[in-house]
Amino acid sequence: MKTKILKEAFVLIITTSFIFADQVDMNGAVNSNFGNSYGFYDFSENILDLNIFYNDLQGWIQYEYSNPPDIGFGNNDIRKFRLEYSTGDFILKLGDLYEFWGRGLLLNQFDDQVTNFDNGTRGLLIEYDGGSFSASHMNGNSSIWNMGADTRTPEYNNIHSMMANRLEYNRGLIALGLTQLRSNEEHDVNFGPSVLVNHDLKGAYATWSGGNADLFVEYVDKVSTEKVTMFGTIPNDTLLKGHGYYQNFNFYFGNWGISTEYKRYAFDKAYGDITSDDYGNQIEYQQMPTLGKEHNSTLLGRLTHNYNFNDERGAQVELNGSLFGLSVTAQYAHLSRNETWQSVGSFEWTDKAIDGFLPSSDISALPYWENYQEVSGYAFSDKLYFKLGRGSNKEILKTIRYFEGTQVDISSVDTSLTWVYDTLVWNDETYFDSTEVELYDTNYTSPFNVESKLWQQSKAFTIPLEVNYIFDNGYTVGLGFQYQEREKVNRSKGNATTFNAGDSSWTMYDPDDYSNTYDETVSQLANPDGTVKTQYNRLIYLSISKAPKWSFTITHDMTNAYEASSPYDPYYNPLEALISGDLKYFTGKRNNIEPPSWIQNRWVSVEFAYNITSSQRLSIMYGSIQGGLFCSNGVCRLIPPFNDGVKISYSASF
Repeated sequence: MKTKILKEAFVLIITTSFIFADQVDMNGAVNSNFGNSYGFYDFSENILDLNIFYNDLQGWIQYEYSNPPDIGFGNNDIRKFRLEYSTGDFILKLGDLYEFWGRGLLLNQFDDQVTNFDNGTRGLLIEYDGGSFSASHMNGNSSIWNMGADTRTPEYNNIHSMMANRLEYNRGLIALGLTQLRSNEEHDVNFGPSVLVNHDLKGAYATWSGGNADLFVEYVDKVSTEKVTMFGTIPNDTLLKGHGYYQNFNFYFGNWGISTEYKRYAFDKAYGDITSDDYGNQIEYQQMPTLGKEHNSTLLGRLTHNYNFNDERGAQVELNGSLFGLSVTAQYAHLSRNETWQSVGSFEWTDKAIDGFLPSSDISALPYWENYQEVSGYAFSDKLYFKLGRGSNKEILKTIRYFEGTQVDISSVDTSLTWVYDTLVWNDETYFDSTEVELYDTNYTSPFNVESKLWQQSKAFTIPLEVNYIFDNGYTVGLGFQYQEREKVNRSKGNATTFNAGDSSWTMYDPDDYSNTYDETVSQLANPDGTVKTQYNRLIYLSISKAPKWSFTITHDMTNAYEASSPYDPYYNPLEALISGDLKYFTGKRNNIEPPSWIQNRWVSVEFAYNITSSQRLSIMYGSIQGGLFCSNGVCRLIPPFNDGVKISYSASF
């Protein structure tokens, strides 16, 4: 009901704006996207944004018509709206709120339609800014959808009723802030009704800015409580207690700068992935720094680490500067869980906290390493621009079993017979009784070392290259090439294999000689011909453009192996035939629904973009796109392949 009233109020504001148009300023934007493919990857989404300004009053409304969208649910309604009023030192906001406090350990809200992540609050915000002192209060409700098994339709809906406050004091080079957030959540689980969870977060942050250096630190403490019964007859259970810490120190010297970051997030822990059935931990409002580099390179973007906001520590160092007129970047990051894990049974794991503050390289802590170097610059009177990079990463994806310790086995069992005698005295008479009894005595071996480990790991090496040349007539030719080698394996080693639950012991690899060990590596990459050790990915594009009117780009994406079953493209289009140089296609000697085998590992697309005016842009894409992992702000989405289709995009601002 409240939402309906607010929407009607916005409609009234817009109507009034047109009536008093000479007193009101307005601007807006339209974004339309359409897609249709041979594989039924279809979408049609249209979004209209309007901004209205009248004296101290500002309004924003967003209307969406999507049937269906690229990701998410279909909609034909007002999607977002907000009314802002500012006077003196006060600001009042009503509607859809998106706030960013500190570095996001307590509150970082954004609406990312590419990944379908929206953690905004529909409610009220009051803010006071008196210069050296500022204060904020917000409260409202959020309905946050998270993805499940389907790559396009969300599955889990977590509903929050939240309230948050912030105080900040600035004096000279120093700023101090205190934050607090409390949320009552209806958490969606796989099976059964939603669970009721209360989250209580308290935090503090500080910044310092000097002449050639700056520092930021933030700490958040979190306690979650589960409501056991609706009637309040049973005390609520404290589910989890956790904390998060982040710091960033930057130092500048000449035309060089070095940035260091450290994080330690400990809101929950598990040896494997945390699912929707694990609740009481980090909530959607907490979108924290990842300490990983986000790349523009397509192939590097597909290798993004799955950041764990609940249980991860790490450090990152990045150096930026110029040398001989060239821009230089070098980056290194190392992350891991906060614990090492050991499997003491088929399904039982125990953890041990990592000593110190730095990330671990222990396999069971799921470490991740990445480093990236880049050089870019101009030549030939700034007509030629180039950028060359080199990136590598290694990651322990998961542990299936991981045990290193000792074990004793049964060496023998004594089941011999013996006589047991008993004596009884009665009336000064002695009576003797004898019984034959079977003995059962177990003898054990001396403790011996046992190692049984099985984990999955990946590593990759990538080189992205980009070259652009501007001719005197205004035309620009661009060439891009990306090369990548990637391995993904299951690694096993030790002198024992699986755990035998029947006798609670590890099964030895060689029962006759426990000192014999194994060390095996099995690739998880394959193609129709069988297992492949190394996946070779290549992406090349050629672009021609005439600023500021139009651009034409052709992209060719290739691979030789896959993690899962090899995808099959059942349609052979003329663009693929042209790139392959297949003359039989154009002479009618090919059946386009029986494509040759070499085209299955290629995705070819062309895109033409045209600026109709300075504020209107139209782009048309035809062909196939491989898809893959896409991440933004620490939120990732697996984009399915788009085969043999058309995408049309139109954007305008007014």
